Amino acid sequence: MDTYTLRDILTKTVTDAGARPDSTALTFDGRDMTFGELDARSTALAAGLAAAGFRKGDRVSVIMYNRLEWIELFFALAKLGGVLVPVNYLLAPSEMQYIVEDSDSRWILVEDALAPAVTPIADQLTGRTIVEVGERTGLGTAYEDLVADPDTAASFVLPDVRADDLFLLQYTSGTTGFPKGAMHTHSTVLWNTYHQIVDFDLRNDDVYYVVPALCWAAGFHDCGLATLWRGGRLVIGRSTGFDAGVFLDQVEKQRVTKVLLVPTVLARVLDHPEFDRYDTSSLRMVLSGGEPVPPSSLDGLKSKVPACDVLQVYGMSEFPTLMLLMSGEDAATRSGSTGKACSAAVIKIVDENDVEVPPNTVGQIICRSPANMIGYYNKPDATAETLANGWLHTGDLAGYDEDGFVYMAGRAKDMIISGGLNVYPAEIERVLAAHPDVLEAAVVGEPDEKWGEIGVAHIVVRDDAPADPASVEEHLRAHLAGFKVPRVYRITTDPLPRTTSGKVQKHRLQQVRPGT
Repeated sequence: MDTYTLRDILTKTVTDAGARPDSTALTFDGRDMTFGELDARSTALAAGLAAAGFRKGDRVSVIMYNRLEWIELFFALAKLGGVLVPVNYLLAPSEMQYIVEDSDSRWILVEDALAPAVTPIADQLTGRTIVEVGERTGLGTAYEDLVADPDTAASFVLPDVRADDLFLLQYTSGTTGFPKGAMHTHSTVLWNTYHQIVDFDLRNDDVYYVVPALCWAAGFHDCGLATLWRGGRLVIGRSTGFDAGVFLDQVEKQRVTKVLLVPTVLARVLDHPEFDRYDTSSLRMVLSGGEPVPPSSLDGLKSKVPACDVLQVYGMSEFPTLMLLMSGEDAATRSGSTGKACSAAVIKIVDENDVEVPPNTVGQIICRSPANMIGYYNKPDATAETLANGWLHTGDLAGYDEDGFVYMAGRAKDMIISGGLNVYPAEIERVLAAHPDVLEAAVVGEPDEKWGEIGVAHIVVRDDAPADPASVEEHLRAHLAGFKVPRVYRITTDPLPRTTSGKVQKHRLQQVRPGT
């Protein structure tokens, strides 16, 4: 990837993959956009931004729901040498302001529907150009006014852009403190994209349905960009109010072949009362991650769509985003495993001195890959710690078996020390996920006078399931050592609090006084 940049996807590699300029690249809300139109629109936007004062290296904070302009802007910045800064639209205004300021963004793109979130902080964002997407609200310049006319776009000379130029600041979810901007170059993003083409057998007839928000790394980097590179088509879903019925309808009408669904969403799709009414035979692969996929979902999908494989995945903002992969075939015999390293990564599991541990021993996952971030923006100390000795230190705990399959044990900071014994929440959550009544579960530690810490299980059950702690505890004791079994249970039908990237917000659970 030393000679390629992201703008080459629309000029070289798409043609090489067999796509034509009049092939459909994007579908959103009933509107199609061809590869030729995407190339022309992104060039026109690049020309308009340059005429408005955009300089190579400028950062652009993007506060938008899923829409076609997201992809236009992505490639416009790739052509200009700009830096994309996705901002989670669910954040509070002050949190958005932190990312805009921390990233040194000179430009802010805001969707009209999200203008109320930016208005309270607009006065603090002086010296930055605000661009409005959609209807005018008076916040700034209209997006369409920046798109240059065809003659201007045709004469626009693109600046020189190199593979090692910074392209993306992907902010962490902030579950362990202030979010940090993981820096990715054109090259690191392309390496992440390339391995997906290989590992997921992407083809130019693939139709990938984008369910997650595009501001989340998984929204665009998990197969989205790779599908375009192979000349396939993206069907972009709305980023709010997921509806399983609408999803199934789109799978049927658009002949969707691949999709990413976090386990809770996959369960909702499989539980839809009219699932069998829809033709889902086009589905060949479902990616899922963020937590273990319950055996009931694996079995349910195989029963309903026999030709569709489930690939369980693991990744992070620092490696956007699929470091470990686990096929459905392997999952059938390796219950609870997250799989093995992708084709672009080498991983090790090490102790606190970075010495590799033997099989069946818990340690930290570290990774070496050309897809790794190059550091955290303006955070030299955190960068040095995380990228020590050239390896990405994930902060995630895991072990591996004799065949090299990895089993997650949780975040190092999530580990519970109860009575002097180490308890790993992910291990408990994996067993809870196998209980037939459990939809989702998270285990957190709580201070305890006798034990130091105790485990507290937050469990979401199906609407028609009994809230029976005794049944859950019996299930856990059948599969875990007694010291690992939580001492407190909070059972509800309300979903767990999550970030837009699907991660459980455990700090919020620790603020809840649990029942029993």
